[in-house]
Amino acid sequence: MAKKVKLSNESAQKAEEILAFHGYSSLDELVDNLIGKEYDLIKSDDDKEELADKLSGLGYIS
Repeated sequence: MAKKVKLSNESAQKAEEILAFHGYSSLDELVDNLIGKEYDLIKSDDDKEELADKLSGLGYIS
């Protein structure tokens, strides 16, 4: 599923610097990597909330 995203000139320039610094082969690779990291982050936050709810329900934390 390929989608196009419009970037401002400023964001495109920043993206080019990130590409060069981290050695990404393309903007698509950079965006894919960033989305993956953000997705993992929000999923781990959800897991932490679930765990806290379970531990609270068991009386381990209040």
